[in-house]
Amino acid sequence: MKQTIGDKAAINFAVGFYDGLGASKSYDFAFNFGCVAIQISGTSEESTPIIKKNDEHK
Repeated sequence: MKQTIGDKAAINFAVGFYDGLGASKSYDFAFNFGCVAIQISGTSEESTPIIKKNDEHK
């Protein structure tokens, strides 16, 4: 996260993220799914999570 995030948003992100991974989707898909989960929960923190990538291991 690039800043503090509320508990509700963090929980919704985690649920969405791990649902995406559990469905055998990519990390990018799971990350976006987590952000959407925050958005549909009614909080306005969907832009708080960031994903950092190491392009060395493509």
